[in-house]
Amino acid sequence: MTQTMKALFVVPGPEGGVYEFRDIPVPTADPGQVLVAIRAAGTNRGELLARPLLRSDNPAAKPTRAGIEFAGEIAALGDGVSGWKAGERVMARGLGSYAEYAVVPQRALMRVPAGMSWAEAAAIPNVFVTAHDAIVGNAAVKPDEAVMVTAGSSGVGTAAIQIARYLGANPVLATTRAAAKGGALRTLGAHEIIDTSKADWPAAVLTATGQRGVDVIIDQVGGPLLADHIRVLTIKGRLVSVGRNAGRVGDCDLDEVARKRVSIIGVTFRTRSPEEALVCSERFAADLLGAFATGALKPVLDRTFPLERIADAHAYMLSDGQIGKIVVTVGDGAR
Repeated sequence: MTQTMKALFVVPGPEGGVYEFRDIPVPTADPGQVLVAIRAAGTNRGELLARPLLRSDNPAAKPTRAGIEFAGEIAALGDGVSGWKAGERVMARGLGSYAEYAVVPQRALMRVPAGMSWAEAAAIPNVFVTAHDAIVGNAAVKPDEAVMVTAGSSGVGTAAIQIARYLGANPVLATTRAAAKGGALRTLGAHEIIDTSKADWPAAVLTATGQRGVDVIIDQVGGPLLADHIRVLTIKGRLVSVGRNAGRVGDCDLDEVARKRVSIIGVTFRTRSPEEALVCSERFAADLLGAFATGALKPVLDRTFPLERIADAHAYMLSDGQIGKIVVTVGDGAR
């Protein structure tokens, strides 16, 4: 008899994708793959941004498994897998994580640090891999360079602040539109908090950097801040566009881009091959996974919801009240 499981799908609808739980067969680990019993899965704002595009009038739109990261226990190993065993606690970036089980390549797996809860572990993979790729792989941040992280209280923001500080960036600036979040962002490693709800916030950035400007901006906000981002970058500064949550289109002074010899770098996993995505995870694990064991880096978990309340988790995300990650728990993952 085939074993079945519950899995969350995004299904095309008239106004965009809608969530639907389905009973489907538990997947089988092919050679080089691992089957994981999921205990918790991280939520990500990209899920909300993508759903309006999944309209039923698009003939290419198809129901798809939802979720992109998880923590859980190894349930079965495919042929050729070595270095892992059933029952080990693991976390990974992997599709279809809003379910009881998921299959991923063994190369995607990372061991959960000792003493860490399922929800904390599920708060690590996507945002820390993304932030590491932006800061190290694309911006090539060096010690004592000035780094500004926009939307500092977001999942990627809280990871990027910690990584920048850990790598010796100085100063590390974090932006927010909620002054009450400043204390938490300082605790994570930000030297200065920039309130972008104030019209003169670029002046505050220049003051914090002795009028020099920042070397690197790790941006999750997007278009509305583009002109001011160019203004606060120093000569040969790098703007890494990770997210565009406030808009995809922005104006800027291209003469300033040329004068400062600024680089605008776009990053996404949407156009990366599976191999490229795996390499990003492997590089993060090699560089930074050990820092979680020592406490130098830590997951930032704001709140958990049972998977059945995914709609409530997303509503809370849209409130912008969180600092760090919102995680859904599966089965025993609440413990």
